[in-house]
Amino acid sequence: MLRTLGRIAYRWYLISIVAGVAIVAVLTLFRPAGTAIHTAAFAAQVLPSPVKIQPWITVEPERRKISFQRDDGTEGQADVYVIPDGKRRAGVLIFLGANAAGADDPDVINLGQALARTGFAAMFYWSPTMGERAQIDAGEIGNLVAALEHLREEEYVDPARIGIAGFSVGASFALVAAADPRIAQDIAFVNAFGGYYDTADLVVQIAAGRAMEDRGDKAWEVDRLTRRVYNNMLIDSIDDPAHQETARAIAGGGEYDANERIPLSTEAAFALLAGVGYIGEARWRHGQLTERFRAEVDSIAPSHHVGQWSANTAMRVMHDVGDPLIPVGESRRLVDALREQRPDVEVYYTETDIFRHVRPDADRDLKSLLRGAWQLFRHMYHIVAVARQPAV
Repeated sequence: MLRTLGRIAYRWYLISIVAGVAIVAVLTLFRPAGTAIHTAAFAAQVLPSPVKIQPWITVEPERRKISFQRDDGTEGQADVYVIPDGKRRAGVLIFLGANAAGADDPDVINLGQALARTGFAAMFYWSPTMGERAQIDAGEIGNLVAALEHLREEEYVDPARIGIAGFSVGASFALVAAADPRIAQDIAFVNAFGGYYDTADLVVQIAAGRAMEDRGDKAWEVDRLTRRVYNNMLIDSIDDPAHQETARAIAGGGEYDANERIPLSTEAAFALLAGVGYIGEARWRHGQLTERFRAEVDSIAPSHHVGQWSANTAMRVMHDVGDPLIPVGESRRLVDALREQRPDVEVYYTETDIFRHVRPDADRDLKSLLRGAWQLFRHMYHIVAVARQPAV
């Protein structure tokens, strides 16, 4: 019995060696096939798959904590995941957005390691205002530009292969940062997952509790985190500290005296915090907010930067159809605008149903997961191809 088991184990040992040699040969000799294998390995790593093959075909990445000078002159913090073999690799800057998962979140660590094993030097930028306090900070656009400028100067990064990726609000900030003339011509790709297209449109949808569709709108149960970020935005738009306190009370379910003499912009903020009945009313109220606030809202809207993206930048857009934080219609409008206004820009759009906003949903059935894995594979293939190119 033991001898038989030994022979079986030996056969599997030989098979594993042969399979390993075959995989190495394919990765070495056939770049498209190698890219496909690495893309499939990445998808299996980030999705709830029982088989994780990345550790079989790559070495362990290293996590490095770094600092850099932000656009505002202060010191920024970031984590970089990279395989420490002395080679120059493609670089990707990742921004997780508002109230983002922290540096030690298991999904964040897994994503960083998976990208590094794929061939990237993956840099996660941590925002003290957006990540820790769930505030929208337009100044982070410039800080993302500074972070990417720092990344492309690292000795382990090939500056000819640089990308930027974002999740949720971070996806839209990544898109706006990619339009900055300091870096626009250097970006090979942008990967925007679950972002918004127009900030003002998102504000009015939240206020009305209705998601805009191609033909009208439909009821939308706004997620608690989305509501929190939205409330913080509107409260910050009010200059008077006393009125800010009233606004906080309204955000918590309180009421305000409609007969009180207050500025029109403050009254509009109160009404938007309390909620309005339909999109049209919300848009009218938004138009009454301060000019400063509306200008800031437009400054972080990808819709106002479509013409500034480089024709050399490939746009990869992804959204979960059931996303409760940002409606899928926002990504659809982004893609439609790109195809109509920028036919010179390569755009690839993926809709899936296997994520909870931007995190993999482990409760999905096998059929959905397999379909979603194929969608993720197709979406990521050309991004992984950037990492698999030889350094210049």
